[in-house]
Amino acid sequence: MKILKWFLFTISSILSIISMLVVYMMYTNLSFIDYPYVISAVVNTIVAIMAFRYKLK
Repeated sequence: MKILKWFLFTISSILSIISMLVVYMMYTNLSFIDYPYVISAVVNTIVAIMAFRYKLK
């Protein structure tokens, strides 16, 4: 169970960082924000925080 917790945390963190980088690159190069990537970054950040704070018995 501990491995699953850290796997979920790692994958969510990586996906969140990638989504934030895509939003940053699109905003700086094209001057608009693609909202599905923003939503993906927020959701993955929330999942990563929840996985990190989950207490195992």
